Amino acid sequence: MKIRSQVVTPSSNASPITHIDIKQVICGVAFEILKTLPTRVLHTGTGILCNRDAQLFNFLSSQQYNQLLSSCATCDPAQQTRLIPTQVSRYFRFVTLSHRWGSGEPLLRDIEGRSIYVMSTNGDFGKLQAFCAIAGEQNYLWAWSDTCCIDKDSSAELQEAIGSMFVWYRRSALTITYLSDVSDTNSFLSSEWFKGGWTLQELLAPERLLFYTQTWSLYKNLRSSNHKTDVAVLEELGRATGIESRFLTNFSPSMDDARSRLQWASSRRTTRPEDIAYSLFGIFDIHLPVLYGESAEIVLGRLLAEIISQSGDISVLDWVGEASRFHSCFPAEISPYQTPPMLPSPQPNTEEHTSIISEQLVASLQTLYRSLDKQPLPRFVNRRLTLPCITYLVTAVQLKGTAPYESSCTYEIQASGLRPFEVALPSKLENQIMSPGVLHLVRPWHSKLLDPYRKVSARTDKQLFYALGKPFHALLLIELPHNEYKRIASSTPIIAQPVNEDSILKSGVKTLDIV
Repeated sequence: MKIRSQVVTPSSNASPITHIDIKQVICGVAFEILKTLPTRVLHTGTGILCNRDAQLFNFLSSQQYNQLLSSCATCDPAQQTRLIPTQVSRYFRFVTLSHRWGSGEPLLRDIEGRSIYVMSTNGDFGKLQAFCAIAGEQNYLWAWSDTCCIDKDSSAELQEAIGSMFVWYRRSALTITYLSDVSDTNSFLSSEWFKGGWTLQELLAPERLLFYTQTWSLYKNLRSSNHKTDVAVLEELGRATGIESRFLTNFSPSMDDARSRLQWASSRRTTRPEDIAYSLFGIFDIHLPVLYGESAEIVLGRLLAEIISQSGDISVLDWVGEASRFHSCFPAEISPYQTPPMLPSPQPNTEEHTSIISEQLVASLQTLYRSLDKQPLPRFVNRRLTLPCITYLVTAVQLKGTAPYESSCTYEIQASGLRPFEVALPSKLENQIMSPGVLHLVRPWHSKLLDPYRKVSARTDKQLFYALGKPFHALLLIELPHNEYKRIASSTPIIAQPVNEDSILKSGVKTLDIV
């Protein structure tokens, strides 16, 4: 049986529906639901892998379908409109497996056309059988595993699966998380499951999740229907991942606070290096081509470029380490994001800081405000970052020393309007680069940084002045021909601070093209 694309849905204003019409409506609803679910799932009762056609056939042959037909025969159209989607959705509820891959995982070609229950129980085949059995014991007909339910030889299907995986885990009725290295008596804090790249979205996406130990016993014998609602488990998850409980229980895929999301993934690893970026597509709600064979550095660069292109989020520029070949403002790998981002200083109590800014300087501050507010949003096009900045010209660079067993060098840098500071660079600067006028320090800018100060008042003027005078994370840029700039990566954070109130008010605001 082939699923038809023609869909008939019930209408509350329709005339009484015949028995044949009801069947068409139910089939149409089933078709629409199946389009949102994984391409293949395992039938927990038979252990057979089923595609969408097979799932629909099972449904139309089921007792649940016949009961639904009988119920609809005695309902009015409005009741049918509510009943049919509810019952059809209930039939197709599915359970997802989250785990760390072993060396002998069963693939699609190993189980296609066969029941997993008649196969060997050794190793990873036993894991798949136990997963399906537990899903069935909890009255779910369908189960999905990333090992055997995806045709990894099909690039089109693999692209769809990677782009849909977060949604599948979110829509699953339950995620069973198998911790093969956690005994019945131990904590899961040191489990390898927390070190995997893909398991991050498998933790964040599901609304219901249960942890199982290596013997397929519930973690700590917790009998709750959802371990994400257990206070003790949430506390352990926070310690294991560094993620706040509000994200663990109510996560929304988006580009909000992108820097923190990158930090969550920064210490995780994947078998294929490029997968660390692919595994984040769902977390950021990003859809990009999956091109296996390109370097992990390029995939991460494409991800970061898309974040800036869609959101203008400049927090992704906050890192230290080796620069990417994709773009000088991006890191070569995700690990530099392990360092927590530099958070903005808390706003002062203006009653205690009445002397910070005099009334005579209000006009100058408002001029600066207007200049900052009219800057375009950061954007990334054709490997060029267009970045609004507060700029400071570097006036002097002095080599302070080199590490005896490393290539890094420490420099003291002076810039117009900023306090002198020291920074470690991964390699020695050439003499011509150190000449005055070649280097610039910039404070990346986004107009949303002005949001707390948009209400015009003496109080907000003082708060803005205070904020602009605090230390900030700066980028070191070298000026190139044709009005282009390139970031010079540093081995330590570049923390700069204006010298005084005059240097704040005379800040230069520009939009630079960085390559």
